[in-house]
Amino acid sequence: MPFRPPASARVSSIGEPPVASVMKRFRELRASGRDVISMAQATPWFGPPPSAIAALEARLGDPEIHRYGPDEGLESSRTALAVDLLSRRGIEVDPFTELHLTCGASQAFLGALAAVADPGDRVVLVEPWYFDHEYAARLLSLDVTAVRARETSGGWRLPLDEALRKVADASAIVLVSPGNPTGSVIPDSEIEDISNACDRWGCSLLIDETYERFDFTGTAGHPWARGKPPHVLTFGSFSKSLGISGWRLGYLFGDRKILAECLKVQDASVICPPTAPQVMMEAAIGDAGWAGAAAAGIRTRMEACRDASAGARGLEWRGVDGGFFTLAATPGMSSAEVCDALLERYGIAAIPGSAFGPAGESHVRLSFGCLSDLDLEKACERLASVDLWGGQRASGSRP
Repeated sequence: MPFRPPASARVSSIGEPPVASVMKRFRELRASGRDVISMAQATPWFGPPPSAIAALEARLGDPEIHRYGPDEGLESSRTALAVDLLSRRGIEVDPFTELHLTCGASQAFLGALAAVADPGDRVVLVEPWYFDHEYAARLLSLDVTAVRARETSGGWRLPLDEALRKVADASAIVLVSPGNPTGSVIPDSEIEDISNACDRWGCSLLIDETYERFDFTGTAGHPWARGKPPHVLTFGSFSKSLGISGWRLGYLFGDRKILAECLKVQDASVICPPTAPQVMMEAAIGDAGWAGAAAAGIRTRMEACRDASAGARGLEWRGVDGGFFTLAATPGMSSAEVCDALLERYGIAAIPGSAFGPAGESHVRLSFGCLSDLDLEKACERLASVDLWGGQRASGSRP
């Protein structure tokens, strides 16, 4: 028999990416002629601002845009981001030593986590967690410890005391604010308390701020706005804020010594971020008017879907502080079966809550941030008509 190398047990232990499987079925139904809409993936309905497109068009004939760039990103693009962080958020970052551009936030996270934790170390994730964070931890052979968020009708809240206890014997804790999948914003005072505890115990704090442009509370802060604590690493993405998810551009900032280690991971995995989206970001990052309109559009969609879901049976909206999602409750029902019913019966693609850890079971993640005007109208009509109980509440049964 021909030799077949065995699959890695480490990689095999990780489940199939949930968005990929849902979107595969979504595309099959759409190809068959079904009128289905996606509330599954965090892809904004809008594309990049006109200034970004114009900048890219002007450079397409330049051979340099199609070649490798510096591992850490173009100097001019890093400088533009550093100016934005300072002027808009009061965060001072040296673009030459404390800031990297990356191939999206997920790649930034993988590099940061690899730089601060060794196999067998403990990493703390807030559950329900973003599944790619758990995947990255498993790929790096880390021990994942959960801090389970408290669920209320008004949203999901971080149990601060538990988080403070668990950093004592961890190499890293990961905070996502606004949250994916919960849409919760962690108050600045709580992030500061966790940062101080991390400093005391020698634990790294990794902050995922992918959705920071879509904070509906206006209260979020950042430890680096008050100094430069070396244990804090922050990463984010331009996929949502600039509507360029297909171009894969993110960022990572933190202490220069740790970033030097992160750059080794970047070079070994992707070498450098793509040049084209850096050109687009550099041209558009200061367009406050465009960014404000995009954020207002996200909030409008959230409010419309929230109000429409009030008429649903068996689908309970959970409060949202920011971002693209709600993690809605479906009490007593399998999240996978509910998602099957939403797609097959109502034409709505959603992600099972079980993908976000055990605390996500009997929930579904609904993304309102990806809805065009037409799809928003359809989504609201369909959400209002959802009846998962079918006239009765049958625990654990298929809707």
